[in-house]
Amino acid sequence: MERQKILIFSDCYIYGGSEKLMAFLLKNEILNENFILQYSYRKHKEYDTGLDNENLLNREGNYPLILLANDTLFHQINQLSIPLLLKKLLKVPFFLVEKLGIYFIWNLLGLMNLLVKTKPDLIHINNGGYPAAKTCNVLVVANFLTGKAKVVYQVNNQARECKGYFERIYDKFINKNVNCFINASHKAKQQLVEKRNFNSNKIMVVNNCVPLPKVKLNREQIFEELNIPPDSFLIVEVAFLSERKGQRYLIDALSALYKKQLLSKEKVFCAFVGNGEQENFLKNYIKDLGLSSNVFILGYKKNSEDYISASDLFVLPSIRDEDMPLVLLSALGYGKPIIATDFAGISQAIEPNSNGILIQNDLETFTDNLANEIYRLYNDEDLRIVLGINAKKSYINYSPEMYGLKLKQIYEQIYAS
Repeated sequence: MERQKILIFSDCYIYGGSEKLMAFLLKNEILNENFILQYSYRKHKEYDTGLDNENLLNREGNYPLILLANDTLFHQINQLSIPLLLKKLLKVPFFLVEKLGIYFIWNLLGLMNLLVKTKPDLIHINNGGYPAAKTCNVLVVANFLTGKAKVVYQVNNQARECKGYFERIYDKFINKNVNCFINASHKAKQQLVEKRNFNSNKIMVVNNCVPLPKVKLNREQIFEELNIPPDSFLIVEVAFLSERKGQRYLIDALSALYKKQLLSKEKVFCAFVGNGEQENFLKNYIKDLGLSSNVFILGYKKNSEDYISASDLFVLPSIRDEDMPLVLLSALGYGKPIIATDFAGISQAIEPNSNGILIQNDLETFTDNLANEIYRLYNDEDLRIVLGINAKKSYINYSPEMYGLKLKQIYEQIYAS
């Protein structure tokens, strides 16, 4: 029997978790045995770098596209060390060009050409949220005008509120012309139904997955790199450095514990792995608090899993715009005690006081609650061990094998319908 062609399309201003998920999909043995996987994405430097790190940049069946979007440009402007007003002024001309519809027409033509060239049986659209990357919805329009392949649309975050009459009409079109939506959590599904009025019967919940690469640097080597004593207690967060990931709250929690002498500066350290728009701010913030010898900004690391594996405690204090973060699943797989925020797909992956600790997403009490839980776990080794054992057991629900089998089932079901 001839294998069906699946065109996977993704667009994001960074190469983040939702993009890594597609990399795992492209490498999935089950899916590659049963389907021909094509891959298309909006080409930009950071995305190419991410694919190169995954050894997927020169993969046969890739179709990088020059598509127009302000997301990457605006992200780069946001990282500039200039006044906020000047940043807004720099964005204005590009915002106006987009509003004129020039981007939409260019992208529509490019995506129609892609569909004519690739002739997929099914399209798997991967979007970091909804509406998020506009090109993802444009692909639905392009498919309506050309091949009319079956469409699976994956949304990797909580949907935003619908704004205005045009968006409601557009949503109706998307809902009608997509065969199946995928969310990683029941909460994300609920948001698509409530905020965008999508058909709940079309939305399937599929757990994210993450492979567990063999550790390249062990705990001793990581500690040597950080220049900390071998008997140290290491807290790690792996995430894009942005306000929504909550690094500042973790720094504040540690600062409070150090000041109260509940944690020793000679014993407890914290490492942030990742880069992003708040990198300079966080470095200065750490310096101003006098924590430069204890809290480290390490930047992007291709072997980020080594730092999770080396940690005594993994913390993910996100405050918004999450669903089921892949780094959280990695921490489960490596059997780490976890503290994370109680919302979105995090609440689905973490069972409180069983395979992790959840803290309420209330910014008024967030720092204090985070500090209390760090202090509790630091002083309770037995609890850390139990949480770690249960975390490792729960990883089976997020393995690449489970993900591949579930997607295979969806593809076959949608194609046959």
